[in-house]
Amino acid sequence: MRRHLVVALFLIAAASLAVAQAVPQRVRVGSGFEHGLLVKKVQPVYPAEAKAQHIQGMVVLKVIIDKEGNVANLEVVSGHPMLVPPAIEAVKQWKYKPYLLNGAPVEVETQVTVNYTLADNPPAEGVAGAEPGAAPETAVPQHVRISSGVATGLLVSKVQPEYPADARTARIQGAVVLKATIDKDGNVANVELVSGHPMLAPAAIEAVKQWKYKPYLLAGTAVEVETQITVNFTLAD
Repeated sequence: MRRHLVVALFLIAAASLAVAQAVPQRVRVGSGFEHGLLVKKVQPVYPAEAKAQHIQGMVVLKVIIDKEGNVANLEVVSGHPMLVPPAIEAVKQWKYKPYLLNGAPVEVETQVTVNYTLADNPPAEGVAGAEPGAAPETAVPQHVRISSGVATGLLVSKVQPEYPADARTARIQGAVVLKATIDKDGNVANVELVSGHPMLAPAAIEAVKQWKYKPYLLAGTAVEVETQITVNFTLAD
């Protein structure tokens, strides 16, 4: 009898452990889930310059929500560079109820879409700053400028520059700043030197030419982008 009890307790403990191990630390959920869990939503500011130029559209963000329901990390999926920064700043302040799986809170990865509209109607939930009477802007530019931070979020392959032997011997270090054009396929199409030591610049340029990015999307269309890239050369003590 005692032996059967021990066996039963062992099986219960093993089953409980199996359930605990079966709960992942992070799950991916569809973008509609937040309507049921969102408890605090900060509306983004519509940039005055974007309004003046009748720029509108969607900013799509990949969001990591931690076990306490806080927005822990954001990455840009697509969106106009004038609209992206205020969308990020707003979504960072959103608050969710913890997402429970088998009764345990887990991290969540999802997509959040922030709509900027200048249509002649009041803004719906998730829509920033509708302005009555403004005409919609439907044209997608073929070439846009994005910040270095947005470009970093799109980087998928990075080749480290080789430290020139002469520069290393001379103890030369510092930052090389480059202006880069990234084509619609995410390839570095052109690189120009903005600043940097002449002994370091060629190595930085050669490395950055081999970098690969995700295509930058505007209204679902891949466009060419211009950005700045900084390559740091540092000598360890």
